[in-house]
Amino acid sequence: MFAQQDKLRIEERVTLALQRIYEQYGYRKYRMGKFEEYDLYQENKSFLKSDSIITFTDPSGRLMALKPDVTLSIVKNAKPGLRERLYYIENVYRLSREHHEYREIKQAGLEFIGGDDIHAEAEVLSLAARSLNVISEKYVLDICHVGFLASLLEELHISEEQKEKLLCCVRHKSPHELAQAANDAAISAAAQKSLQQLIALNGNFAKSLDTARTIALNEGMMSALDQMEALYTALSDLGLATGLRIDFSIQGDLDYYNGLLFRGYAQDIPGAVLSGGRYDNLLHRLDKPQGAIGFAIYLDELGRGMRQPVAFDVDLLLLYDNNVDPAQLLSTVSELTKDGQSVYAETFVPQGLRYRQMLRLDKGGLSEVSKC
Repeated sequence: MFAQQDKLRIEERVTLALQRIYEQYGYRKYRMGKFEEYDLYQENKSFLKSDSIITFTDPSGRLMALKPDVTLSIVKNAKPGLRERLYYIENVYRLSREHHEYREIKQAGLEFIGGDDIHAEAEVLSLAARSLNVISEKYVLDICHVGFLASLLEELHISEEQKEKLLCCVRHKSPHELAQAANDAAISAAAQKSLQQLIALNGNFAKSLDTARTIALNEGMMSALDQMEALYTALSDLGLATGLRIDFSIQGDLDYYNGLLFRGYAQDIPGAVLSGGRYDNLLHRLDKPQGAIGFAIYLDELGRGMRQPVAFDVDLLLLYDNNVDPAQLLSTVSELTKDGQSVYAETFVPQGLRYRQMLRLDKGGLSEVSKC
């Protein structure tokens, strides 16, 4: 029980800070029910992190799903043409990567529905950076633009299957496999060089952007880089660009995503703790004319690497005799907690409890027993 307290403190601290930031920027909290009709998720499985969904049949015979995703619910309920800022702190139910069993997973995130311009992208990207900074001052926010890679692949005039193979190699940043796939597709040496340079991009944003411009073969690629540069400038002016990097290995299903994609990492957490991007195509699939951009934060990941070491579970362990008057016990505990100390009152020493100081309360009053 006590070992879980550190994790809970981190999640609670981060959750409260994120909620405060989002509301300062005019985002309204979205509250989702536990269940949605299964058809919504069945038709958009490739948008989900996992296609394993918990389902059941309700009394009216409808097949329902225990919510595996919040964004789909927000988009489903968005009014066509409406522009609104929403944030959420919700539990979703998915198959755990670690334990291969269904788990309740806590997420936070925001969605800018109707955020169709670069101003919306700058706002959301800045909030992603601020969110990561809440988790850790040492963070990295990788960004890319779907249009850059899509425009490059269009320039190659190859089949969809060959494009998919090249995308897979870019996603895994594998130069050897990329060279093999490029040879199989019989693309030019110049195009192969561009692809190899693309997967090698890393580090300083400005330098990577300059390199990316030498790779650009058409207006579509240059336009994507212009947008990325504008976002970098906007975040630089806010002092939020330190952790910004270019990484074209970030990919999303093109049936849903377009434009900007990004992924965030924090120190001591092994995997991505944040991911997001522009998903206009998802809204259009659900007959909504507006665009949208947003991100999700995987709060369950915080406990995997950010568990802060603490020396004690409580400040004071108060051992009391059974013959102590209850009013005297409550009064003593109240007095001890006045200066902010935590107190665990018990008749015995609980197994595994780490305490800074042990006190005893009996008819003779309060006395110190020992210190650790």
